[in-house]
This record gives sequence, structure tokens and C-alpha cells, in this order.
Amino acid sequence: MNTRIRASILYLSILTLLPACLVSGGMESPVRFLFFPLMAFFSLYFPSRTLRGAGLAFTILFPLLYLFSPPAPLHLTSDFAEIAAFFFCTLVVGFISKCIHQERVRYENAIATFHSLSEALTHKNMNLQTALDALSEAHKKLQDFDKTKTEFISNVSHELRTPLSSIRSYSEILLNYDDIDPETQREFLQTINGESVRMSAFATEVLDLIRIGSGKLGTTFSSMLPNELLSESERIIRPMAMEQGLQLILEKNDGLPEVSGEKNQLIQVLVNLLNNAVKFTRNGTIRLGANVKEGFVEFFVSDTGEGIFPEELELIFEPFARMGEHGMNRPKGSGLGLSISKGIVEFHGGRIWVESELGKGSIFYFTVPVAAKLVPGFEHLDHGMQDPHLAHYKPILVVTYDTVSRRCLRKKLEEVGYHTLGADTPARARDIIETMRPGLIVTEIPEKWEELETMIRWARSAGIRILLTTLHIHAGDEPALAVHGYVSKPFDKYEIHSFLESYQVKGEPVMIVSPDRDESRTLQVILAAAGYESVLFYDGPLAVKNCNSSCPGAIFIGSFDKERLEELLTGIRSSPRTGSVPTFLILGAALNKYVKPVTMSPAGRKAESKSLYKLVGEIEKEYSKGLT
Repeated sequence: MNTRIRASILYLSILTLLPACLVSGGMESPVRFLFFPLMAFFSLYFPSRTLRGAGLAFTILFPLLYLFSPPAPLHLTSDFAEIAAFFFCTLVVGFISKCIHQERVRYENAIATFHSLSEALTHKNMNLQTALDALSEAHKKLQDFDKTKTEFISNVSHELRTPLSSIRSYSEILLNYDDIDPETQREFLQTINGESVRMSAFATEVLDLIRIGSGKLGTTFSSMLPNELLSESERIIRPMAMEQGLQLILEKNDGLPEVSGEKNQLIQVLVNLLNNAVKFTRNGTIRLGANVKEGFVEFFVSDTGEGIFPEELELIFEPFARMGEHGMNRPKGSGLGLSISKGIVEFHGGRIWVESELGKGSIFYFTVPVAAKLVPGFEHLDHGMQDPHLAHYKPILVVTYDTVSRRCLRKKLEEVGYHTLGADTPARARDIIETMRPGLIVTEIPEKWEELETMIRWARSAGIRILLTTLHIHAGDEPALAVHGYVSKPFDKYEIHSFLESYQVKGEPVMIVSPDRDESRTLQVILAAAGYESVLFYDGPLAVKNCNSSCPGAIFIGSFDKERLEELLTGIRSSPRTGSVPTFLILGAALNKYVKPVTMSPAGRKAESKSLYKLVGEIEKEYSKGLT
């Protein structure tokens, strides 16, 4: 309630006693004694200054009742005592009201402190629970790793035991018996040599599997024709197929584009698949070839063998998994070939799968990305990138957890002529940085800010710049930036003021949404000093709800975790009132010269598809000037 209205109510209540006394006996009216309980009651709700004013007004005006109804016998002493009692009551009630107000303020402060401590305790409890969950997950991963390591060692020991036993048995016979005829000796030596070759091949496969698991293949990608890979693989396997009486057919397709990858590793995948097809096909035909499928070349190897058991379809790409162990007299192997092939294909940015039916054969497929080339008509994109040496730039590493976002951005960058690499975690990004040294890193807001700080250290040691952007994928549209600017800590008031001026934010209030109270209050003080009113929200859903009823001039979003940040941005962008409002993101990590935030141009207030051109423009700037 307004202060003036409350004061008016108080004065009206107290001074109403004067006309009541006038009509009920004047100065001797019993109504005058209501002054004391009324003042005592109002001391609970009104400030001392207002109470003193009302009490003094009653004390001063009460003697005027003499003029209207003077008492027959005058009692000046008692009347003066009553007036003095009114006066002292006013002073005492004012003092009591002041004490009550002070205690109320202390109580409210204590309540606020309690709530603050309660919230802090809740946050610490949540952080502790998160840490416990992380430790539990890490413990589980360690247990799984220990189990995997034990299984791996057991499988390796099992695979080595058989050839070692053969080598030992035959060598002991040759050493202990001198009367063995030359033909038998040669047979034993051939067995020892064959088992040695088998052990050597197995050791190579194990090393390949370890390198794939760590992401350290040491690969240098180049462009090559798929028909060359198919012809070379067919030449290697043809003698084995002829020995088994099988027909090997190479289906050539002269319209295939070049693929990007490492030639020997891709041939290794094809040879592994062809070798399995020969081993598990007793009679019939084996075919291999390739077709173009949406930016990839899809290779295939089909056979007319016995097929794969349904329960094995999901397991055959796991290490040490063997096809057809349910049957008798089936070919044996290490069980690593398909696992190694899967790792190589995924490292190249493709995928591998199988289709099979018992008694009718199997078809193995795998994809390899088409080599990036300059596309005709690209000059109409207004980012000044018309240099013919573009294809020779170092690749761009795109790092994001979201597979759709990563593939979409890579596809868009490759359409304009860049060669890209992809990584779904900072750990994989580090391995690529160490082995392949990309020219730039494009990454989004990380799951945890510590990951960005770690990536900054790697980039600094490798001399690579990071372009930091937030991408949202929309159906049928290019990646679009979801924020208009980035604000790093410690806050720079001139930078913030410049952002708001560039988007012509003047009379509207500014919304601050942050779970960090210190962060939001510091920003509120800076905005107030610049003449901007601000509204604080510590909770994302509450802020989104407010977006539907109000239209702020700008929005600052604080250090939320990745999942909540995406929900908040989606809610803000989907609201008709705030869909085009300039939105600035507070970065949770300090930046240096190795990190460049990519923001939208201040000319527009919408996250349009042209934001990709802004990213391309920043890439061109970095490639043209280099890192100093």
C-alpha cells in the first residue's frame, strides 16, 4: 500500500476520536481513552515518525474541546495530566514502533540469510551429489575397463597358446630325434613357419586394435579414386578365391567421385571383408563394388555363403567375436578383423554394417566421405573466399558432442571447399590435434567450461586458433547462431555498453538470467551505472515464462550448464516476444588470443542462416593472417 495512504488512514483513525469525544461528553468523554490502545495497536504496523505525528496532532487538538464544551467544574490539574499522558504515550509508542521496526528488519535479514545459506547448502549438496555421481560413473568405467582388460588379456593368451604349443611341440621333436626323415622335418618346419606367421599377423592386428582404440592411427588423408581401392583389393584376394573355386566379380562404376582417406587402411578394410567372404563361402560368387550415397561412397562386399546367425549380427564387430562358431569345421580366426575394420571406417568419418540371411549369404557395407572440392557457383556467397589454393588449406576440426550438429556443420563447410575433421569429445580432439595438426578448431559451448580451458591449452601448445560458436540445427535450414554476442569475465562495462548500443537497446529493461547471484548482481550494477534498468531471474523456466508476458530490450544469459542453456535458448527463441531480442551469453571461462568468439553481425536482430557466412568469414581471416 502507498505510504501516503497508510499515513492518511492512521491520522484519520486517531483524529476521529476528537469529534467522537465532542458528541459524547467533551473532555470528560470515555472515548478519549481509546487513544492509548489505538496507538499501541498501530505501533505494530506504522513507522515511529508517522505515529508521533498523529499522536502529537491529537495531543495538540484535544484541548480545543474546551472551546466547544467546557466542563462545569474545571479540573485543570487532571486535564493537564491527561494531555501530558497523551504526549508521553506518543513518545513511548514512537520508541516502541522504532524498536519493533528494527527487530523486524533484523528478522527479515535473518530470514534472507537463512534462505541464502539454505540455497548455498542446496547448491553444495547438488554439487556434492554431482561429484558423487561422477565418481560412481568413473568407478563403473574403471570396473568395465578392468573387466575389458582381463577379457582382452585372456583372449590374447588363448590366441597365442595354440600356435605356441604347436611351435614348441614340433621344435622339441626336431631337437630330440635325429632319425626323422627329411620330408617329415620339412613338414614340421613348414608348420612352425606357418604358426609363426600367424602369430606375427595376430600381433599386428592387436597393435592395430590398440591404436584404433586410442585414436592414434597416425593417418594422413588424401584423395583417391574408389575404383583403385576396389581393383587393388580384388587383385590381392583373387588367388585365394580361385583356390577355393569361387567366382570373384568386381562391379566397376566409372562415375564414382574421389574419396578422402588413407589408401592402405581402406584397402585393409576391403581385404578383411573379402577374406571373410572367401573363408565362409563354400561355393558360389563374391561381388564387390561401390555406389554414391549422399556425400559418401558406399562400398559393398557380398557373398553366397551360409550367412550369419541373427544373434551374431550385433556382435561380429566386437573384438575377438568369431562368426559361425556354432557350426562344426568352420574356419577359425582371431576375431579382430571386423573390429579393426569398424575402427578404421569410423575414424574416416563413415560407418559399417551388415545384412545377412541364413542360407543365402551376407552383404557388408561401409561408407567413406567424398573428398571435399570447390563447388561451382560458390562465388555468389559474400565472404570473399575465391582463392584457388583453398583446397590446400589445413583441415578444420569440428568438435561437438551432438552428432547431427557436427555432421551438418562439416557438410556445410565442405560444400564451400574446406576439408574438415570431426571429434565428439575433447579427448578425441586432442588426439587429432597431436597427430594431424588441423588449421583451425570450430567448437560450440562445451558441456563443462573446464573442457574449453583444457582445449585452449592444447590449442596454445599446437599454435591453433579456436573459433567458439553456438549452433542450432533447424530442419531444412543451415546452422544458425543462437546468440548475438559473448561477454567474458571479468566484465568490461565498455564492451557491454557497446553491445547494447549496437543493437539500439535504449528504453526497454534488460533481462539477466543467471544461477550465479554474484555474477548477476555485478552485471546489474554495471547496467545501472550505464542507465539501464534490469530484471533478475535465477531460474531458467521462470525467465522463459516471463518472456511470454514481457518484451525486454536485451537478454544476458549466465553460466548455466549445457543442457539447461539449450532449454533456455530454445524457450527464448520460440517465444514470439523474445524470438528476435538480442541475446548475449556470459562465458564461464576467461578467453585469450587463441579463442575467438564468432557472433552475429550487429546489422540484424535475427539468427539467420547467413550466420554461417559470418563463420566462413572468420575462418578466412584466420587462414589469411595466420597465428602470430
